[in-house]
Amino acid sequence: MGSRDEELKEILMEKKRRLWNDLRVELFENLGAQSNAQYENALDDGDRSLLDVIGDTGLSVADSRKEELSHLEEAERKLKEGTYGICEDCGEEIPTERMKVVPDAIYCVNCQKKHEGPQFAPHATI
Repeated sequence: MGSRDEELKEILMEKKRRLWNDLRVELFENLGAQSNAQYENALDDGDRSLLDVIGDTGLSVADSRKEELSHLEEAERKLKEGTYGICEDCGEEIPTERMKVVPDAIYCVNCQKKHEGPQFAPHATI
């Protein structure tokens, strides 16, 4: 693996660690210490079990994190395949700086703008 690949892997893993930590804190605060302790063992067995718990709790913030974690899991799959950091539209390498900001980005900035449409252009009227 090259130095860019190693850097991208670290960016992705750090983002995922922060999200899981935030999620654990949120579950602890919302479900209580007893419920959190009940799920700690499940966390050790795999991230997927916590995603199931989140779906069962109906926590809106947790739901958005669940979606983000799903995107990060997809990014991890791409990392293993060697396609992480490559734009899904144009096939060009997504700049490392963009990946630092959006570790689960699937498009370069130009292609992302195309997907967002003219309503997101800098001078668009809303």
